[in-house]
Amino acid sequence: MNFSSLSELTDALKARTSEMMTDEPDEIRQFRSGTLENKAGSYGQYFGTWDIAAGMVRDYSMYTMYPILQLAENPRLDHEQFRAVLEALDPPYSNYLRYSGFPQMGEYAAALRSLIGRNQSRDEVIQAMRAYVAYTNRMAAWSFHYFPWGLGKHFQYAEPDVAPPDISDLKRRVRIKNGQPIRLTWQPLGVSVKAVLATNENPELCEDLLRALPFTILQDHAVVTGESMYAWTPVVSTAPIRVRERICDAPRGRLRYSQSTGQKLIVQYGPTTEDLAQPVLGEVLEPDAARLAAVGRKVWESTYETKERIWLTVEAA
Repeated sequence: MNFSSLSELTDALKARTSEMMTDEPDEIRQFRSGTLENKAGSYGQYFGTWDIAAGMVRDYSMYTMYPILQLAENPRLDHEQFRAVLEALDPPYSNYLRYSGFPQMGEYAAALRSLIGRNQSRDEVIQAMRAYVAYTNRMAAWSFHYFPWGLGKHFQYAEPDVAPPDISDLKRRVRIKNGQPIRLTWQPLGVSVKAVLATNENPELCEDLLRALPFTILQDHAVVTGESMYAWTPVVSTAPIRVRERICDAPRGRLRYSQSTGQKLIVQYGPTTEDLAQPVLGEVLEPDAARLAAVGRKVWESTYETKERIWLTVEAA
């Protein structure tokens, strides 16, 4: 792929990301089905290739490209300093991913590095980085969905039915005040619930989300935290966060938003075990929150075993 300008690359990334909102990328299908042309993988197996690539694309989108975007938006960092950071951190990821199933991503990354520095404005650089972050996030979303999480049935705790210690502290729970109403709908489950956004608690974050509505995204389930679902949004928010809440303290129906792990909208439907604090986005209203458990179980089955696509639509109410 040849691009004559950074803006041309930005447009191409946006178009490709838009296509991937509902269609699985060929790169994901090929490496999960063992049809990579270069047959990357020792002794004829490709699970090692799949496992490592899935972990790397996750870390690349969440913990490399997103922080680099934040640096691009930081006025204290000049153009040359930003280029040096990008050149140092990007190639180890994008070059390996190019080899192990993401050739198009490798080409986009190489174009990004080569084009940044040709007398662009800071805004042009930021827009290109935002487009690339959105693209890598979408790749990570599809990669997560199709990873064989069902292998977890072979790695269970000795007493899987015994609940972990309760570390919640209800005094730390955040109360939402007069939030902006939205609606969440899961298809083909036919379940729709009412919710409110934390427009008073995290106004800038909520504004970023509201500007993007409506959107439809592939719903998946957490595999570590507990009874939570999440989905990668088309939003790329670097908004300041005013209010956070420990995941374990949150009520049933809590909506969270994780900028730093791929721009995920998270819906908690039951007990969780993680004590990390995350940005509060809102909450599903009672009695609708009582309907979330049934959705959560279906989403768990989809993520863990069946890979049936369940779609979440978020829209203004």
